[in-house]
Amino acid sequence: MKKGIHPEYQECKVTCACGNTFMTRSTQKEIRVGVCSACHPFYSGKKGRVLAEAGRLEKFQKKYKGVNYGQKTEV
Repeated sequence: MKKGIHPEYQECKVTCACGNTFMTRSTQKEIRVGVCSACHPFYSGKKGRVLAEAGRLEKFQKKYKGVNYGQKTEV
C-alpha cells in the first residue's frame, strides 16, 4: 500500500435513531443510522416498525382485487 493516501482508521461512535449508541472503528468519526441490532425486529424479536407497514399490502390487495393484468387464466 502507498503511504499517505489512505484515510485514518479510528474509533467511531455509532448513534441509532432509537437512542442506542456503541463504539466501533471506521474512517469517519461519527455515524448515524436509522436501525440497529437493538431496535431491528429480526434481532430484538419485537414487531416495532413492521406494524406500520403491515397495512400497506392489505390496502393494495383490496384496491386491486379482481384486476386482470393480462395473465393467462386456466380453463
